[in-house]
Amino acid sequence: MFNKSYVTKDVEQIDVNSEYFPDLVYAGLESHGSDLCGFVLKPQGKGPHPTAILLHGFPGYDDPIDLAHALRRCGMNVLRFHYRGCWGVKGTYSFKHCIEDVKSAIDYLIDEEVVKKFNIDIDNLFLVGHSMGGFLTLTHACDKRIKASVAISPYDFGLVGKIGHYDEKEREEAFEMFKTAIPPLNDTTAEALMQECIENGDKWNLPDKAKFLADERLLITVGTRDVVSKKSLHHDILASEIKKYNKGNLTEKFADTDHSYSNKRIWLAQTVAEFLDEVINEK
Repeated sequence: MFNKSYVTKDVEQIDVNSEYFPDLVYAGLESHGSDLCGFVLKPQGKGPHPTAILLHGFPGYDDPIDLAHALRRCGMNVLRFHYRGCWGVKGTYSFKHCIEDVKSAIDYLIDEEVVKKFNIDIDNLFLVGHSMGGFLTLTHACDKRIKASVAISPYDFGLVGKIGHYDEKEREEAFEMFKTAIPPLNDTTAEALMQECIENGDKWNLPDKAKFLADERLLITVGTRDVVSKKSLHHDILASEIKKYNKGNLTEKFADTDHSYSNKRIWLAQTVAEFLDEVINEK
């Protein structure tokens, strides 16, 4: 059961010795031979529980753990992990590997033993991601195992790569941002990551997937002061394309805030919880 009213308040405590007390559990999630240092925030109660994969951005300096706890309080399992090649996870970092790792996470959640271990409601699986995590969320939103998706200020690496062929200003802005992300990443450079975007721009570009995304339940949140996932580039183009095919499945929410939602963390948690509550509890 999901209850959005707990997004900003503690759940009434049950016996601490109960097997249904909330917990933080090592996941044992692997992707292509690498342990992704995954863990699950288990909510209180027997379940079955709706379950979200919460995806951090690039490289993950801004960790949305507050959102994970808020969703857990509402009654949701939340799976967190790091992508291959970052924050101590073995392997080479690349955007391709990040895309693959999300599929591995979805596969993990529907494994029979994992479903039993975490009391997962496999009919209510969700993707929630910030920045690059939003890009990864939308890249996998059409996976039929996912009921709905939340993209928080998604940064479209495909679009950046596609326009990088001819827009030097946007390419240089992206490259400068990439350089700041290198310290926690393994076996890569800003140059290599920029080249990966350019080579895969046509394949990854989200507006080109709009026809298919229009069939999915989506929430996209936007910070109007965001200078990273700029609204005009990373939101307006995609939203316009989606609405050409279907205006009913996309929910857009805007806030006067920056890329990190620095002054709107409660608003963000409430907005995400309200959307998930509507999808989970709709008749």
